[in-house]
This record gives sequence, structure tokens and C-alpha cells, in this order.
Amino acid sequence: MKRCHVTGLMAALGLQVAVMAGVFVGGVYPLWVGQEIRLETRPVDPRDLFRGNYARLGYDFSTVETPDLRPGEVVYLPLEKQPNEALWRGGEPQASEPETGLYLRGRVSGQPWSTGNTVKYGIEALFAPKEKALQLERELRDGAVAVVKVAANGRAALVAVETKAINN
Repeated sequence: MKRCHVTGLMAALGLQVAVMAGVFVGGVYPLWVGQEIRLETRPVDPRDLFRGNYARLGYDFSTVETPDLRPGEVVYLPLEKQPNEALWRGGEPQASEPETGLYLRGRVSGQPWSTGNTVKYGIEALFAPKEKALQLERELRDGAVAVVKVAANGRAALVAVETKAINN
């Protein structure tokens, strides 16, 4: 094989490895450097025939009724710690990054013609084996608390889901 073909092949392989490493690091970055917080959540649906078993979670702050936001736009949600509680709550979503405080970075999804859009923050699903997902479904029917790590740039990762009974 010619030396230029080998060099080109190695460059292409190196680029693919770099892209895969970037995707991996982007996903676990909040777990490495993020601040752990707790958010009140509720289960939505624990199974998907194509993606496997998981606990799908919903948050009160994930639905926005603002016509100014369009699908695909980045949204920043300031977080506020509740006094005398271990829980954090979401404030009003905004289009610009907050200068101070902890916040979530999400992306608007939905239809351009609808008034209600959903914002995805990357903390909406916890994958688990079938038995664990079914157990989570039963335990979390009355709501739950999501343990989330949030990095300084607003990226978040779901660490665990706990029943409210544990946290009361």
C-alpha cells in the first residue's frame, strides 16, 4: 500500500476517534465537574420498543407557553434552591445565558405553529434493565426526585431517581 494511502487512512481513523471521544466527553462532562442538585419530577413512560426500557421523566419547567421561543432555539433556565428544602426549582426560561447562578441549558422542541413547546435538557430519561424499569414505574407513580449534576455551562446529566419517601 502506498504511503499516502496509509497516511490518509490513519487521518480518517484519527478524525473518527476524535469525534467519538468528543461525544463521550460532552456526555459525561457534567458528571465529572457538575454540582449535584435535586429536582422534583414525575414519571411519564417507562418503555420504548425500539430504545429499550427506561424511566421517562417530566418536569414542570419543561413545558413553556411562550410564542417567542421557536423549535431548535437554545434556552437557559435559572435554578433556585428552595429555602429549608433539598430541592431546586426552575425559574423563567430565557434566551440569554445568565451571568450568575446555576442554570440548565436546553433546546426547544415542538411545532412552530403551536403555543406550547417542550424544552429538552438531557435529563428526561434514565435507562435501566427491564426489571429495574418496571420497579421504577411502580415506585415513582406518585412523583420522584431526580438527582442531577449540572456543570457551570448549564449542561446536565441525570445521576439517579429517588422516591419522594426517601427525601421527606
